[in-house]
Amino acid sequence: MPREADASSTLTFDLLRHVAKVANSHLATRDVEAVRRLFLDCFLVSLWGSTRPAAKQLVQWSARFDGTGPCPILGGASQTDASIAALVFGTAGHSYELDDTHDETASHPGCVVIPAALAVGAETGASQEQLFRAVAAGYEAMALVGCAAGGMDTVQNGFHPTSVFGSFGAATACGCLYAFADGEPVEEEMLATAWGHALSQACGSMQFSVEPRGGEVKRLHAGLGARNGVLAAQFARLPAMTTPHQTVDGSYGIAGMFGGTLRQVEPSAELQLHVISLKPYACCRLFHSTIDALAEITDNFSVDAASIADIMITGPRLIAAQHMTPAQSTMTAQYSCPFVVGATLAYGPTRYDAYGEDHLDDPAILDIAAKVRFEIDEELERKYYPKQFATGATIRFKDGSTRSAMVVDSVGTARNPMTRAQILAKGDGLGSLGKLPLGEDLAKAIWDGSQGAAALLAAIASRQD
Repeated sequence: MPREADASSTLTFDLLRHVAKVANSHLATRDVEAVRRLFLDCFLVSLWGSTRPAAKQLVQWSARFDGTGPCPILGGASQTDASIAALVFGTAGHSYELDDTHDETASHPGCVVIPAALAVGAETGASQEQLFRAVAAGYEAMALVGCAAGGMDTVQNGFHPTSVFGSFGAATACGCLYAFADGEPVEEEMLATAWGHALSQACGSMQFSVEPRGGEVKRLHAGLGARNGVLAAQFARLPAMTTPHQTVDGSYGIAGMFGGTLRQVEPSAELQLHVISLKPYACCRLFHSTIDALAEITDNFSVDAASIADIMITGPRLIAAQHMTPAQSTMTAQYSCPFVVGATLAYGPTRYDAYGEDHLDDPAILDIAAKVRFEIDEELERKYYPKQFATGATIRFKDGSTRSAMVVDSVGTARNPMTRAQILAKGDGLGSLGKLPLGEDLAKAIWDGSQGAAALLAAIASRQD
């Protein structure tokens, strides 16, 4: 149990008790199925991300750690310590804006929790059942800590929720796996200490979102969160390396330092795994509802773009603050509302390479992007945001007619989820670009309960561009 000296604080310890209970309980069949879909999506997205230039250079950098551990490096030939493997894998997972999202906290758990858990699980020989329990607990920790701090408050304060909250999720998953390896239950005291280390390592500036260049560091934020979680769990096993325990609700806890007004969070019987959104489109999650609204307006993108006079997008004020920048890199293209609209109307929503460097000056995209305007919709923001990323779109055509649509739950959200078949189709779409052979064999490994962490990490790491 956490120390009596901290008993005056309750929220942190309520969350610790809940997360420990999740880690020490068997997952229901529905939960296991949800974890498997998250793993499949993470694997496919990370394989594609590993082909990106920055991810490749990080693999080259990691070669200096070859021989330091048993964990294979995604996209490379080295075997390293779990912290390095998690850093590389996590960065790849966040390298093309296709990874899963916890909407309320504006964070991406899969690219942080899963790489860290796989690496530590490979080191400790975790079974698939142990791996999945640890990941479920990690998602729970990352999401609930983020909800308590306020995900959008964290963004407005200039910090990237994926790395800030991700260190808590990864530390939880890794701490669970070390406990399982020792044949022990997950103790609240151990988690509290790991969270203390996670708090001290929390990082990630949002400056990337307001400059037209330099955005690839955003990808690294996920890798840093994964690495920091591994280190936090390892340091928590050093008895003399003590940490503060009021990491969520303390004066200098996660809310006080990074977020906003502390929110009282009541854990639900339904795990956070079931409110995760998957991404069918390679852009910021905020614009997935915009893309679905555009599909409705244009009869599934059958309208001639030349007939469009102007386009009005409406939604939360964050779009005006961070998403109207010009696109001068892949990252800023995927974050830019005008570019996302232009790429979607020019090539359809699943041309994943439309955000690549070869298309940054594409006149077919830029001509449409120049017609895009944005207005804050305060009623929509008040009613839905941030639990649901609703946006609206209105197109005025050159003949004077207009068409409008507003979408609340886009494809991939918990209320409109992607199936295993749709996730595989997303992988096939990425594979069709000629970078990596993606297919059913990864799904077979994930749905085979005999495949533990080492086998699953080997299955994805063996794929090379």
